[in-house]
Amino acid sequence: MLRVDNIRKKLITQRRELFREVAKTEEDLRWLQSDIESEVEERGQEETMVRLLDRLDGRAKAEIEAIDRALFKLGSEQYGRCEQCGMAIPQSRLEAVPATAMCMACEQAEETQAALRK
Repeated sequence: MLRVDNIRKKLITQRRELFREVAKTEEDLRWLQSDIESEVEERGQEETMVRLLDRLDGRAKAEIEAIDRALFKLGSEQYGRCEQCGMAIPQSRLEAVPATAMCMACEQAEETQAALRK
């Protein structure tokens, strides 16, 4: 059985670590110490998040987006299903890479296609 609480904690920890990489001011650091798992409600918090997102490189932005998608899907039947083929992603893969959106076969096929395009 999938351990949703463990997966959620891993995703939130990964998200915080990515934001910590670019936190520059004390305000940013205070915001990161707050509970960013919940919805951003105040305009000031939203502006802080936008400022931090602007500092992230493309790789980190993609990781944050994948984490956010996984957190959104976590409470539904969508989490743990490959976005390409629709098959269940093995629990061991989800625990190792909780933000993954694809099974190994589809991810490898996508990487092969990307390499061929280069």
